[in-house]
Amino acid sequence: MRRTWMRTAVIAAFVLAFGCVTTSCFAQQTAERQILFVCEHGNVKSLMAASYFNQNIREFNLPYRAVARGSAPDSTTVPAAIVQGLGHDGIDVSTFQPAKVSASDIASPVRIILIGTSLPANLRVSSKARIEQWNDVPPASVDFEAARESLRKHVRELIVQLPRH
Repeated sequence: MRRTWMRTAVIAAFVLAFGCVTTSCFAQQTAERQILFVCEHGNVKSLMAASYFNQNIREFNLPYRAVARGSAPDSTTVPAAIVQGLGHDGIDVSTFQPAKVSASDIASPVRIILIGTSLPANLRVSSKARIEQWNDVPPASVDFEAARESLRKHVRELIVQLPRH
């Protein structure tokens, strides 16, 4: 009898947990905790920032996830030097394809970080999103190490500012 009750409890817990993962409650929570990084082309600075953010946020066990977009993408790939540099940091971006920031991208993030660019004029930002400008990041194509350190510093400061609940 006791074994049946425990088995039922375990199955119920699994179903509840699995149910939330597959339903919109999880998607909504995730969308509310999105950080959007935008640079001009969407395949260097915003990608580096989003990658470092996602790599570091795991240490804090916080419900945030970063996405990289471009205000005016001009390529469908990531430059080889960036793939190699991020690869040395344990981040594989070899299959990443840059995408232009869209209305759906800016509809739900809690933070929008513009790195040396602005949003296209046709996009309206929700009042929920806080917008920041990071205009002091050196070009990674000229000095990857300097860009890396600048972005890592910004990302660390951002993570410290985020609500913990």
